[in-house]
Amino acid sequence: MLTKKELENSFLSILEEIHPKKLLKKQCKFKNDIFYINSDSFEIPKNKKVHILGSGKAVISMAEALYEIMEEKIQKAVLVGAYENNFEKKNLTYIKSTHPLPSQKSIEGAKALIKELESLSEDDFFIYLLSGGNSALVELPIDEISLEEFQETTKLMLQNSMPIESINCVRKHLSAVKGGRLATFTKAKGVVLTLSDVLGNNLEAIGSAPLYFDSTTFQNALDDLKKFDILESLPSSVRSYLESGVQSKDLETPKKEFSNIKHHLIGSNDILLNEAKNILEKKNLNPLIVDEKIEDDVQVVCENLLQFCKEKEEGCFIYGGEATVNVNGKGKGGRNQHLVLSFLNSYPEDKDIIFLSGASDGIDGNSDACGAIIDKDTIKKVKELDLDIKSYVKNFDSNGFFEKLNQLLKPGPTHNNMLDIVIIYINSNKNKGDKNV
Repeated sequence: MLTKKELENSFLSILEEIHPKKLLKKQCKFKNDIFYINSDSFEIPKNKKVHILGSGKAVISMAEALYEIMEEKIQKAVLVGAYENNFEKKNLTYIKSTHPLPSQKSIEGAKALIKELESLSEDDFFIYLLSGGNSALVELPIDEISLEEFQETTKLMLQNSMPIESINCVRKHLSAVKGGRLATFTKAKGVVLTLSDVLGNNLEAIGSAPLYFDSTTFQNALDDLKKFDILESLPSSVRSYLESGVQSKDLETPKKEFSNIKHHLIGSNDILLNEAKNILEKKNLNPLIVDEKIEDDVQVVCENLLQFCKEKEEGCFIYGGEATVNVNGKGKGGRNQHLVLSFLNSYPEDKDIIFLSGASDGIDGNSDACGAIIDKDTIKKVKELDLDIKSYVKNFDSNGFFEKLNQLLKPGPTHNNMLDIVIIYINSNKNKGDKNV
């Protein structure tokens, strides 16, 4: 039998196992002037050094790994991230940018990366470290659109629960550094080490594909904005640019992969779920990774998970993905905390369930928590404290609610992003042999 505290500790162990530095060092090696990534290799001439570039929430810890692997071979590093940098090297330039909305810092980061790429010759070699969060951390709106208009557009898309793929489609067509456009600034050979924060690990979607290519079109961007009833609310300059893009092939994003740049996936939500499975197996729980991914609105996800729990007698089940949430209240929280609160609001009281939902980047929404955890005893605590669950749900104040119960998950920023994980443990006193039946 598993306790709430044991599951919380297991969750923290899972986050440690998917630390970007650990993932990268498992898969990358440098020996005799050859850089190895799993079964692939890149020979670097003795008289040449490597240029490191990167952007995303995990960029600092990924860079730490590379410096440990091949510091003597690194010429220079230019990185753009979301957090304070405690990793200082004389040849490393770091720009702390903003997320989830781009800012002047995002533009500063984009220009620094462009300058470095433009300085490379055709026989130079670079390694680019790409992870979740890049879409906001690095940005350079096309000339026709101001930063404020780009920010307003991003905010509207986030508030209206547009899926990340749709948001990235729009961003790519309003940006000078997304959808493969950053790659146009260099002819140097390079490899992109990628931590995926996208279900299915589509390289076109991860970080809005700065160095890949983009099969989406201006028409796709317009269709998505119409579908979510956002188009008419956009700044007029954004709307008119997207409409003009439909008529001009010259404005489109690159449509094929660049021959001088290769991408390698070193982390994903699937890796996160498998690490969770390995850790939970050590507790003799026989955990099962559920194939169905979490990607709908948080309320739909909650209803599906409640139904799933009602149909199961016992077992330990792992879900992955990322729900969307359409915020209407003024409280504090995020998609994971709101999911747990919504589940608690309809908790099946005839069951003994521990329910955990957490973000792998250590931050959920506008709070300092990454999620929350509940069990059957939570219902008793709610009654003792006379808390009205429905009012907290209505005001989207899941963080305030779980703060009172001391049931928030607060690992702090993990400098990573491999989406979210939900772990459900259904306890039964019946002995049925296979715990997942």
